Amino acid sequence: MTETSIQPDPADEQTAPVEAERPSLLDWQKRLDASPGCRAIALGDRVKRIGYVFQGNVAQYKSLVAELQNPVVSGPILDVRNPEAHDRLLSEAERLLHNVLMAMSTRVDQQRCFMEEHFQDDSALMNEYRSKVASMFKGDVEAKFLKGLRNYITHAQLPVAQSRQTFGQESCEITFILPAEPLLAWSRWSGELRTWIAGQGDATVIVDVVDAYARKAGELDKWLFDRIALKYRADIGPYLREYAEFDREVARVFGA
Repeated sequence: MTETSIQPDPADEQTAPVEAERPSLLDWQKRLDASPGCRAIALGDRVKRIGYVFQGNVAQYKSLVAELQNPVVSGPILDVRNPEAHDRLLSEAERLLHNVLMAMSTRVDQQRCFMEEHFQDDSALMNEYRSKVASMFKGDVEAKFLKGLRNYITHAQLPVAQSRQTFGQESCEITFILPAEPLLAWSRWSGELRTWIAGQGDATVIVDVVDAYARKAGELDKWLFDRIALKYRADIGPYLREYAEFDREVARVFGA
């Protein structure tokens, strides 16, 4: 009687080297995650995330306005025989504007805390940052208005939104406005802002004000992201090259 040898399953033969590779890959990944380059990239990503909360809300607000430019959408809403639909539209516009203004305040506060936490010891970068903020926003009356409008919402009421239709020869543009009279009834505006609101005529085209501020905020966020990348470029380059090598090794070991 002959003994029958049991042949190993091919899958078992492949498992051993793969398992043997895993500890070294895990250690490698941990070392990469703890490297200065990884930390630098994480700082840049944080700038993007802080900005996204605000810009995402702005995008939703502008998307509502964009949808209204389609007569198929806006026609039934603006039909005088269906006032409930228009009321719902204004309620949605006020909700989205509320979210924009709250996110604006959050972005400013979070970015300031982020800079103080991570770059307080870098006086050059902090001075650049503060100078940039001041040059872009300190004298910007529209930015001051949005900040004041946020306080208005918190301490008084949601702004009284209206829709405005501007007719051309073959088109109709629809946007949202804030009538001046209800705004000016609030006593806590500064003299500068009270003059600015009155100077807008019977109403402020709030969509345009939000859009202008969002563009400037995006410019500042991009500048800060690029400035952080410049500060840590000596760490980021080697990290990215080694991480690419790590990815290739993972693909080789696991057959990806």
